[in-house]
Amino acid sequence: MNSLKNITKLEYLFFFLLFAASGYGIYLAYTDMNAFLVFTEEDGMVENLTSLFLFAASGVCIYRVVEYKKVKKPGLWILTAAVLAFLFFFAGGEEISWGQRIFGIQSSEFFLEHNKQAETNLHNLIVDGVNINKLIFSQILFVVMVIYFVFARLLINKVSFFGKLEQQFHVPLPKIQHSVVMIAVSGLLALIHNAKNAELLEMSFAFIFFLIFLNPAKVNEQKEN
Repeated sequence: MNSLKNITKLEYLFFFLLFAASGYGIYLAYTDMNAFLVFTEEDGMVENLTSLFLFAASGVCIYRVVEYKKVKKPGLWILTAAVLAFLFFFAGGEEISWGQRIFGIQSSEFFLEHNKQAETNLHNLIVDGVNINKLIFSQILFVVMVIYFVFARLLINKVSFFGKLEQQFHVPLPKIQHSVVMIAVSGLLALIHNAKNAELLEMSFAFIFFLIFLNPAKVNEQKEN
């Protein structure tokens, strides 16, 4: 549990902001739903912060690629960092529909027809009646996040196969404080009975992943942390 004593000042700041935003969101949801919807609206503060820190997380991964090139035998570390950099850049672009509303770009006919919000992004597509956002970005991603935040460290500690995989791929892992705060914030946001609580949850994930990529748990520190 020593990692709880090693929370950085930046982490304290971000954790405070996440709990403050969650508390404010809950307050608005129970006192002024119109204000809550403005708080979580498209291209509003919450969404823009989400996109900003998804891009920032991608930037950290790009920096890791450069640093890993200096290592004599980085193995698949570079591949992992490159894939994460792409995924988080993609997620940041999707969050703001690739700047469509910011720059006043009209959606193509395909997106007008198949996107439930008529936006230029993939996560709001409806394909053969299947809501891509609900299937991939909600249900599947939920399972992945539970495994990552709750079970990943345990599996790597207890199962040698997963430990060897981590040594090969060097996936950034959450420290205890990251998992505890993410679970706590998720629980708080579940008190908001409106689909827009997902916007606050997405912002929380963006903040936490940025912190994880900056200061991940290390395999040889698992038992210490």
